[in-house]
Amino acid sequence: MAACPPEKLLDPTLLGVWPKPVVELCARLEDVGIAAYLQGEALLDAWLGNTGMRAPTRAVVCVADGAHLLAALPHAVITAEGGQRLTQASPVGPIDLIPVGAHGIDAALAAFGLTPLAVGFRPSDASWHAPAGVVEALARRELGLIPDRPNPFREAPRRYWLAAQLIAEYDLEPTHELVEAGREALPDVVTRLPEGAPARRVLERILACRRPSRALAFLRETGASIAVLPGLEPGAETRIDSLAEIASLRWAAFLRGSSTARALARLRMPIELARRISRVQESHPLDRTIEGARDPQIRRTMGRLTPEELDGLIVWRRLELAGERGPRDGDAHGDRLTKIEAGVTRLRSQVSTIESVRALALGGAEVMRILASGPGPHVGRALAHLARFIAEAPDRNEPSILADELVAWKAAGAFPKGKPNGKPDAEPDATPAS
Repeated sequence: MAACPPEKLLDPTLLGVWPKPVVELCARLEDVGIAAYLQGEALLDAWLGNTGMRAPTRAVVCVADGAHLLAALPHAVITAEGGQRLTQASPVGPIDLIPVGAHGIDAALAAFGLTPLAVGFRPSDASWHAPAGVVEALARRELGLIPDRPNPFREAPRRYWLAAQLIAEYDLEPTHELVEAGREALPDVVTRLPEGAPARRVLERILACRRPSRALAFLRETGASIAVLPGLEPGAETRIDSLAEIASLRWAAFLRGSSTARALARLRMPIELARRISRVQESHPLDRTIEGARDPQIRRTMGRLTPEELDGLIVWRRLELAGERGPRDGDAHGDRLTKIEAGVTRLRSQVSTIESVRALALGGAEVMRILASGPGPHVGRALAHLARFIAEAPDRNEPSILADELVAWKAAGAFPKGKPNGKPDAEPDATPAS
């Protein structure tokens, strides 16, 4: 986790990445006497980069009350109770406007409660504003408490989720003091802790990041995630960083230990994603759900999961086995998993060959005519050879080219003359299904 030097963090030239309509809106507000400061996710993106996959919220803190702001921007819409936030449409999407009335900008920024959000930049004079120590904390890529402020989680329980989201999307390290503040406040605010769709949307953003484990560990250590999803497996988040960024796979790994059906219902999970998560959960661990590594069970699993989910389950199980105690038992499970992986590879190859045969420009009748033979296993072997032939260069899939290759294949002895039904060892039987 590389630190960001303060001088780079506060480089005004970083403002060049900010969309022109937002800067123009700030200038418009300044022209009517409203001090305007850029703040929030888009500002953090310009400084720290973003490890998530989402469009950042663009926010402008305005030193004015809501009525004054509406007078300056008559087309703005009130989007929060009590006029605490307005939204202005722009060519680059909605811009959130946060009126802070008579409060000074420093006090207004400190009221955001978390250090990454307590920084503002005023385009009109290129000035930066933040409570003492906040800039230095961001330079160390830390998320901590704002000095001389009340416990931020007791003030607003939604900050448990917001803090975790900031940790994941900006690769920040929560300070010990922040975690302790979360633990201390939870008993008093647990009944007000957001759950359902609001919690799910934040967790979706976290799980879509490259390294979500630190954010998930913060939620577990403060008790927030356990309060909403009882039974979560301790330490499971450490493996999620190594899993592919597949929603169903990462959700299944995160929810391990909880009642999956109850958790999905409590989070108001969309039906199709809930089904995929349940299927992944039911299939894990593969070395126990696929008995004896037999092909019928492997085929059934391949039919229930996407190839990416199946590959992810293999990686997930290997990570678990690497951390389990009892090497003998772990070796036995590892051997079964290796057999399953080999079976999956073999069956995928067969499916790929059959699909390639079906796509050939020549069919079984043409093959028999060119080989001057009747039906038999040799037809399947010939088609399998042609499928491999075009796999190397798909533009070869022309009747004349395939016919020439078939003649050459026969001349090379792969199909012995006078033995149309022979079974040379060199070519496996791959007769396509009817």
